[in-house]
Amino acid sequence: MQTYTFWEEYQNNIAPRIAAVDLFLKTAEYPLRADLVADVLGLSEIEIYQILNNDVEKIDKDTFLVIMSQGSSDLCQLYQREMELRSPPTYTCGDIAYIYNLNYSMVENACQMLKIKEVTAFTMPLVFSNIPYQNAY
Repeated sequence: MQTYTFWEEYQNNIAPRIAAVDLFLKTAEYPLRADLVADVLGLSEIEIYQILNNDVEKIDKDTFLVIMSQGSSDLCQLYQREMELRSPPTYTCGDIAYIYNLNYSMVENACQMLKIKEVTAFTMPLVFSNIPYQNAY
């Protein structure tokens, strides 16, 4: 039986969603439609209305980030945790575990195996590749 890693989970389920958000923000017509925002963020349209106090007529990029900062989807929560840590240039094992909702010991084991003390964008795929993963994100 082959081990599924968090890198595979990231590539298959997280990165495509982040890319979809990026493409959406670059190509959508403004103001953004609440139903399309809900779809790309994995939220209900009702939640969009609640976050914006029913003021959904002028959803722009700034408002979109407000929605992400308050949304309940896994993608929004990942964004919220990343922003809470202020998107640092390097991450600790604890940062990675917190942002991606991973078991700290598994992240720490991966870093120790790779002899990495701080994780960068360059080393993150290596770390993720050494974290066994079983649950759907």
